[in-house]
Amino acid sequence: MLSSMLLIAAALAEELETALNLCSRKSKIRCAGVPMWLGTRGNKNLHLLKLGTGPVRSASVLQRVLAELKVTGILIIGYAGALDPALKQGELVVVDRADPLAQDSWGAPLEEIKLGSGRQLAGADELFRVAQAAGLPVRRGTALTSPCIMGAPEHKRVLFQRFQAAIVDMETAALAHVAANSAVPLGCVRAITDEADDTFLASLSYNPRAGAIQRAAKTLAEGGWLRRYSQWRERSLAARQALSKFLSCYLDSCHL
Repeated sequence: MLSSMLLIAAALAEELETALNLCSRKSKIRCAGVPMWLGTRGNKNLHLLKLGTGPVRSASVLQRVLAELKVTGILIIGYAGALDPALKQGELVVVDRADPLAQDSWGAPLEEIKLGSGRQLAGADELFRVAQAAGLPVRRGTALTSPCIMGAPEHKRVLFQRFQAAIVDMETAALAHVAANSAVPLGCVRAITDEADDTFLASLSYNPRAGAIQRAAKTLAEGGWLRRYSQWRERSLAARQALSKFLSCYLDSCHL
């Protein structure tokens, strides 16, 4: 079993790059057949892992890695969509609790979807303190985890009214369940890419009457790809900058 240290994990490669770019040294390794990184920041050693998107895929990757890798804790970083209309692009959210949308109600209208079994996350007090010390706009709140994109403003309004969660993502609750089963504390910090009233992901948003192929076909038919890509780059850049500043402060101040 590999030695104990902090594991930083993200769904997307560009999210994980915010941590990789802060390492003075890094090398690729494999653990349980999964590619990952060993990194060094000052006198601290880190494991860094790209999980992939969605609750099923990300949870499976983390479960495989934790079967072989002994870690002191897990920090999930990445992007999120705002459900709370007060949250702004680039703002950080320290996740106190992660709740999944229940699998057995999936495919129903959002007004009828229920929550599955959620988890309290670890280290929220410290993560929030570090973000404040770094001078970053930061909030604490609950994350909803969905198996598909929730990008339409009307969908976000329904979820916020029903559950009062701050953000929606596609991994955190599933990852928290895996970590709890392995008795490893897991914390999460996410940066807002799309505000509650943003529409640039609306065509990909949840539709109980349409599958992934139908949603993709609708997006292709709507066109405007250059504009959509430009919007995404703008939003993801602000999110990456906030995550990078937070991580720099966190890794230099915390005792791993």
